[in-house]
Amino acid sequence: MVIVKRKELSLAEKLYLPEVVRGLSVTFRKMFEKPITRQYPEEPLEKTEVTRGQPRLVVKEDDSIACVSCGLCEAACPAYAITIDGGETDRAIEREPKRFDIDMLRCILCGFCEEACPKDAIFMSDELELADYSREALIYNIEKLKRPQAALQQRIDYVKKINTRWQTPSST
Repeated sequence: MVIVKRKELSLAEKLYLPEVVRGLSVTFRKMFEKPITRQYPEEPLEKTEVTRGQPRLVVKEDDSIACVSCGLCEAACPAYAITIDGGETDRAIEREPKRFDIDMLRCILCGFCEEACPKDAIFMSDELELADYSREALIYNIEKLKRPQAALQQRIDYVKKINTRWQTPSST
């Protein structure tokens, strides 16, 4: 038979004083450190070229949409948030969307639509805020999605930079 000798606890240990003092010391130290909480409406989030916000359609300088309604972004969307109905135009060998909707309640801001687009017609903007009073208002139609190319230029340049970094220089 093995006899285990137990340590007798002091009064301080019985009252958990060492643990309480250690916990309070951490609390008091943290009280006087600079807070790291962002006060959101007053301090907006920083936006850089890497910021992946809501998707937007590029409007070229001649006020036409760069999209040719090929449907690749619709097929690439894992959340099935994009709906495109294409139509013919009077321009030669081109189509344009008659309907282009993105259900922002379903959109997961993954950027797959941006990667799938062969015409560089859809890019992730730096617009992050998404709030409204009804579900219908969060289904963005073609008019809500249009942005001039200049407004998206920082993101367009970034995407081109990351897509060309793996290409080898062509030998002449």
